[in-house]
Amino acid sequence: LLTAISVERCVGVLWPFWCRCHRPRLLSPVVCSLLWALACVLAGLVYFVCDLGHSEHCWVVLGTLCFLSFCVLTPLMVVSNVIVFIKLRRSSWQHHSLRLYVAIFLTVFSFLLFGVPLSIQIFLNFFVYTNLVFEICLLLASVNSGINPIIYVLVGSYGKPRLRGSVKVALQRVFEDR
Repeated sequence: LLTAISVERCVGVLWPFWCRCHRPRLLSPVVCSLLWALACVLAGLVYFVCDLGHSEHCWVVLGTLCFLSFCVLTPLMVVSNVIVFIKLRRSSWQHHSLRLYVAIFLTVFSFLLFGVPLSIQIFLNFFVYTNLVFEICLLLASVNSGINPIIYVLVGSYGKPRLRGSVKVALQRVFEDR
């Protein structure tokens, strides 16, 4: 989902008029639904192949997931965000929602810092298994799972004298469209 959001923001920054005028209204919900379905299928595949004792095929499934995550989705997300960053730095437009882009940047940065090490470690497990490193990567992945709400609240309340108001107000500030 983070990759899909990054690509969508990149397309929106590169071709804003197309996005406003010609982009199908249901594109985002359909893509998100397909991504959730794919995630469920892949998680089910890992469960049935790896947890139910078909260990000879488990490495193929995990290797495919690592390849998709590390070699396809992560580079696509990074490239999309770099393009958005460069385009916004060079743009004279002032109507971009800065909070939204900061939230996206921090979310992607935290994913790269905390989420990617687990994919790398799973890939490296094909060659050598180190229990301590794997446990640290699991801890980092857990931090990655819980950090997004904190990022949204902090970005939504940035520039305010204090953290007044509710979390709902802070989240509305992050995602408001100006």
